[in-house]
Parts: sequence; C-alpha cells; structure tokens
Amino acid sequence: MTYEQEQSKTYRVLSIGAHPDDADTSAGGLLWKLKEKGWEVRLLSLTDGSAGMYDVHRCGAQLAAIRTEEAARSGALLGGRYDVWDISDARLTASIENRERLIRYIREFRPDLIVTNRPGDYHPDHRNTALLVADASYLLTVPAVCADTKAMETMPVILYWSDSFQRPYPCQPDVIVPIDDYEEKILQLACCHESQYFDWLLWPDRMDHRDWPREKQIDELRTRYRASARKHRSKVAKQLEEHLGELQAAKVEAVEYYEICEFGEPLSDELRRILEE
Repeated sequence: MTYEQEQSKTYRVLSIGAHPDDADTSAGGLLWKLKEKGWEVRLLSLTDGSAGMYDVHRCGAQLAAIRTEEAARSGALLGGRYDVWDISDARLTASIENRERLIRYIREFRPDLIVTNRPGDYHPDHRNTALLVADASYLLTVPAVCADTKAMETMPVILYWSDSFQRPYPCQPDVIVPIDDYEEKILQLACCHESQYFDWLLWPDRMDHRDWPREKQIDELRTRYRASARKHRSKVAKQLEEHLGELQAAKVEAVEYYEICEFGEPLSDELRRILEE
C-alpha cells in the first residue's frame, strides 16, 4: 500500500460480544475514540439477550426485540451498525456452524481490529464468543474455508477487553487507552440498554433500585463506571508513566486497558499510537 493509499484508507473496528450491551459498554472509550478518528465502527452480539430478565413472562421473543432495539440506539451513537444474531441467550456454542457464520461475517466487514472478551469468563456465552473469535482468526485467511466469501489477506489485530478474572491468569494490560474525555459518552451507550442496566442487572440483590428515579439510577451507574476506570488507572500506573512520562501520566484519571490476543495480526507501532494517544 502506498503512502497516499494509507492516508485515505478507512479503518474498521469490529467489537464482538455475547449479548446486546457487551460489545459497546466493554470497550466504549476505545470505540468512541476510533469513531472520532474516522474509523468505521461495527458492533455484533452473537446472542439475542432473550434470557436476561427476572420476569420469565417477558423473556423470549419479546425481550429479544427490546434488546435489539436498544442495541441499535447504541450503535447509532457510535455511527455504525449493531447487529444482533438470532441465537438464543445462554445457548451459544462454539459449533462449526457458528464458526463459519462468524468467518463470513468478519470477511464481509473486513475489520482492521477486533475487540472481544477473554476466554476465561464466568458466562458460557462469553467463553464461547471468545472461542469462536479465536477459532475463526486464522481461518479468515484460508480461501478453501467458506469459499463463498472472499478470504482476507491478513488477520485483523485482536484485543481482549479487560475483566477481573484471575484464572488461568489475570488480564494483561498490553494496550492502555486514556478515556477521561469519554466517560460520559460511555455512560450514554449504557443508558441505551435500559432493560439491562435499569432492570435485569438489579436482580436479585438490588431490586429496590428499580423504583428509583431514572436520574438517580443513571448517577449510580456513572459512579460504578468511574470507579472501575480509576481502578484500572491505578493498576497500570507504572506503565502509564513509562509510556507518557510522569507529568503527562499525572493528568490521566481514567483508562481502559486491553490484552493482545496472539492469534490475531501483531499490533503495529502505528496502530498502538492510534489506540493509546
């Protein structure tokens, strides 16, 4: 690729989650940053979110429709599509059928970067999402696999968003993204998912919060997000100083961090600068 082609290229990022709200709120600062840099943002939920409700009478097709509509609102804020597959919530498997469906989807969008969750996770849908992305990664470049969709010449870079799980090993902060300017925007994404954040996630220990005014619910969610971003900042304090210098690092209060998946394309110095600056 010539320098002129490189400068005019539209970069693409695909965030893949198991449920509507995973792909955006887990990487919201990074996605907003890339959107503002001119990247095309695409989000994908591999299941329909249809089981995430304490009221079983609202689960199924009715809830799936609600979750799909909420995801579309979040995707619109990021200037892109938020696709939701028709696989039932809590029933995602790392089958060959789902793998090949994902290979075709990724090839059609042709992202430069994929972000997703790590394999070591409490939820089977989350684990199988990570496994499907890993299983698809190399096969994206194999022409005889899913031969009806043009193979990619190189794999995308793949990053895992952070989590708190310790086994088999803690998440490694390979890429650190300052998000001070994006905290309210991440909150906007979360607030699109009303059925998730102001209903389902209150079950069963905080059901009294369902009756709070929406403004108070949002303020509580803001407090949780801010605390998480500052906890991440504390964890990577030394690396942030090494990267930015002590004076510049001191100005950063909130970060997201990501682990590099070794199954994807190696992260170039140029892409690292785009992500971390």
